[in-house]
Amino acid sequence: MYERIISWLEARKPVAAVRVHILLATLMWTIVGLFLFMRGACNMMSLPGAVNPWWLIVATLIGVLKGRLIFDKTAVRVISRILSREEDRCLGGFLSLKSWGLILFMVFLGMSLRVSPLPGILVWGVYVAVGAGLFFSSRLFWKEWISQGRSA
Repeated sequence: MYERIISWLEARKPVAAVRVHILLATLMWTIVGLFLFMRGACNMMSLPGAVNPWWLIVATLIGVLKGRLIFDKTAVRVISRILSREEDRCLGGFLSLKSWGLILFMVFLGMSLRVSPLPGILVWGVYVAVGAGLFFSSRLFWKEWISQGRSA
């Protein structure tokens, strides 16, 4: 019975080419990065009292630095994983199960951060920094996606 279920699921799973997997990763990093950046920036600027715009600039620079030092390495690892796989793999397989679990954990951390007693400038600064870092590092995915199109 178990084998029949697995066989049925295997025959019906959505599959995609390597270039589509690269595009999915690209869009995820770009959209999530922009979302977090915009959410953090808008909330930071709407905090009670006059928030100095330099906080936004500092958080963005920290995010770009984090992107360069940390997210770039992760992006390269994800790209390498996708390129090492065969064509027509499961659509959601552009990330490993470990990566999907890490994403869920980070979503939980983000929600926890919003309800924490930490000052709003710090909470929204983290959002800006993480968003800026993800968006900055998405350039590596875009570069790979474009190069995949040229070689096709």
